[in-house]
Amino acid sequence: MSGFYGGVPEQMRAQGVACRQGSQTIIQTTDAVTALIDSVPWLGPDAIAFRALWHGQVKPSLYAKAEDIRAKGEEITQHAEEQDHVSNSDGGGGGIFDAVRDFIEDLFQPGGPFGPGLPGGPFSPMNPAIIDFLKDSLMDGGQRPGQEMYGGSGYHGRGQAAGNDRPLGAYNDDFSFGDGRELEGDLGYADVYARGGASFGGNHTVDKYGNHTGTIGGRAGAEVGFEGSLNGPNGSVTGSANAGAEAYAEAGGTVGPDGFSAGGKAGIGAYANGSITSETIGGGSQSVDGQAYAGAYASANAYSHATRNADGNINGWTLGADARAFAGAEAGATFGESSPGGWFSGSTEIKAKAGAGGGAGGGAVISTDAIGFNVSGELAAGLGLKGSTSFAIHPNAIVDTFTPGDYNLDDAISDGGAFVNDLKDSTSKYSPFW
Repeated sequence: MSGFYGGVPEQMRAQGVACRQGSQTIIQTTDAVTALIDSVPWLGPDAIAFRALWHGQVKPSLYAKAEDIRAKGEEITQHAEEQDHVSNSDGGGGGIFDAVRDFIEDLFQPGGPFGPGLPGGPFSPMNPAIIDFLKDSLMDGGQRPGQEMYGGSGYHGRGQAAGNDRPLGAYNDDFSFGDGRELEGDLGYADVYARGGASFGGNHTVDKYGNHTGTIGGRAGAEVGFEGSLNGPNGSVTGSANAGAEAYAEAGGTVGPDGFSAGGKAGIGAYANGSITSETIGGGSQSVDGQAYAGAYASANAYSHATRNADGNINGWTLGADARAFAGAEAGATFGESSPGGWFSGSTEIKAKAGAGGGAGGGAVISTDAIGFNVSGELAAGLGLKGSTSFAIHPNAIVDTFTPGDYNLDDAISDGGAFVNDLKDSTSKYSPFW
């Protein structure tokens, strides 16, 4: 034995894709040849015998071989998933949420007591056919580090074209001036910059957790700005300002093991923003952000997916939806505050508008990092709020305050996940489900 006990998951998945594509090619070629044989004006005993041989033996054997190749591809892909699971288990478990999700996937996978079905079943937004379609239809942009879910909270925001590093397609160009801070020392820093970018086309990427993201459209923008900080004996004050112009029309979505997100937006306009934040030694902060915009925009967005902590382990869930449209000019201010120790945080946005439009949105997150909600537009007004509002409690920050060292809820959950995986492994020989 050479000591090889596993495979490289990404290479195995690539081979699985090649098998599925090869299977489809055989079927398409067979169908094309069949149509040709049946349409040729060839008569007589030889023609009858040839067509009988083709339809009775050759074509069925080609279909059978295509199905065998497709099945081998699915088997290789499944082995890749198992290899990933083993690798993650060797690392001490990915958290109790990962363990629960793996258990649910075992139940609903083909051969499980409730499969095929959600997640990954034929009617699921995460099924392999949809993922393959996204990958085959759009340019392959490679793997992205960390979790990537297209859209989400803040997706509708303007002023994102100039500094957005996520490509939309094959054409991408950007520029920047004033990289690096011009002044920096014990008293603080100062930085002046100019940047811009453009991206057009279609793009596909997959993150390290297997979530596939597809985007299509175009955007272009440019802006100039300033950032600075001043340190004092009781804390620091940070300020920033920028102004720019942009045009964009794009749409996309993410689908994968962590859930889904989708959004589309279009707009053209000019903007200016300013922000000042004061941070105290105890960890609290207060901020005021000002925004001004002139132009037109429209957007819609929905998402529901797992959240992950800094270690990459699932630690909760987030969901929400948003839709809005506006043409004209608007100005507003956002007031935010975070308590000492980071236990609580919240913000409220108030706007004045001259134009036509409206919208509503809302979302929530339940995780070890944050338990909170946000509402905007007509939904906020319906709740009696003066403007878009968000509020969150941060469990990990609270636990950090009272526990020694860096041990928090994520560490406890990771320990619990390792226990669940050990229990699953120890009982696997008695269970028909894993």
